[in-house]
Amino acid sequence: MFLIKINKQKIMKINEVLLNEFKDEMKTTRKFYESISEDFLEFRAHKKSQSVVELINHTLPIPSWAGVIAQNPELDWAKVTPPPVINSKEEILKQFDANVVLGIKALEETNNDQLLEAWTMKNSDADKVFFAGNKLTAIRRYVLNHTIHHRAQLGVYLRLNDVKVPGSYVQSADDMLY
Repeated sequence: MFLIKINKQKIMKINEVLLNEFKDEMKTTRKFYESISEDFLEFRAHKKSQSVVELINHTLPIPSWAGVIAQNPELDWAKVTPPPVINSKEEILKQFDANVVLGIKALEETNNDQLLEAWTMKNSDADKVFFAGNKLTAIRRYVLNHTIHHRAQLGVYLRLNDVKVPGSYVQSADDMLY
């Protein structure tokens, strides 16, 4: 069993460490969603870029993927029905919060052995495997890192629209008191 010793007093299981990181990243991501306004949801930084609303709708289900990964041996995109598009800030925040709750529950119920089980992401229609590894790596990559990546994109969109950008790990330039 993999354990992490914290301050020589507490031993944490991997799922607990993952859960703490998940909660922190989702709290930060929510700040970015709170910063959006409905008047720039159609903003697109470049013709090849997603609009703000497309980017948000892409990222909204990601927290719930913790459960999809933890509770299943694979994800086949050919069998996934896309969720409906959400266009209101109130509904975006409501859906995000619901998906975070699902992710927290899944991580709380997952043990170290389950996190080390094999997991695959594929598209059987295209006969393509995107990932084959363990569930721990999949959650880190496709839930945490994926969220952080798209949150950074949203931060650029906020900046380009002169909207205050929240800090992620420290204060942002908008939070600094000079």
